[in-house]
Amino acid sequence: MNEVSNEDMNESIQTLIEGCRRKERRAQQAVYERYAHRIYVACLRITGRSEEAEEAMQDAFLKAFERIGQFDSERCFEAWLQRIAVRTAIDHVRSQSETWEALPDGYAEQAEEETDDEEHTHLTVEAVRRAMQQLADGYRIVLSLYLFEGYDMDEIASILKLQPASVRSQYLRGKRKLVELIRNEQWTD
Repeated sequence: MNEVSNEDMNESIQTLIEGCRRKERRAQQAVYERYAHRIYVACLRITGRSEEAEEAMQDAFLKAFERIGQFDSERCFEAWLQRIAVRTAIDHVRSQSETWEALPDGYAEQAEEETDDEEHTHLTVEAVRRAMQQLADGYRIVLSLYLFEGYDMDEIASILKLQPASVRSQYLRGKRKLVELIRNEQWTD
């Protein structure tokens, strides 16, 4: 059995990072191969479309390799790379899409409590994936950042340059729309 310890893994990524700092193609290729799938999935959640996710992923790697000198070795490389990818995907959606639905700053919608119907809606991974792709870009981005990437509302507000209340409202509206799309799909299946 060939087990790699966390220490060995960290040492090998540190070696690859140093190679990337020296602009070694072999090191860049190894970093790409190690993280491409995870970065692609994060970009896909935000863009909602495979072609756009792939383009955003490629741009994110290019940015990371250009900025590798700014990476602080005391931090987690994957988290640093993920942050670049998330912001690149958001920028890509903003530049490509006319459906970005940003709420004006200061706009706040009263938070509605979840209903029993929402809590009891049977969800499948595939139904959620299809419904997420149908959401307006603003809703999909906020939901993806909050639910899948683990950002809190203040972090999302900072990334999107919105007020936290607007982000919360986008989240609540997006969640309601997502539940509605999933429910409608279940009735047609």
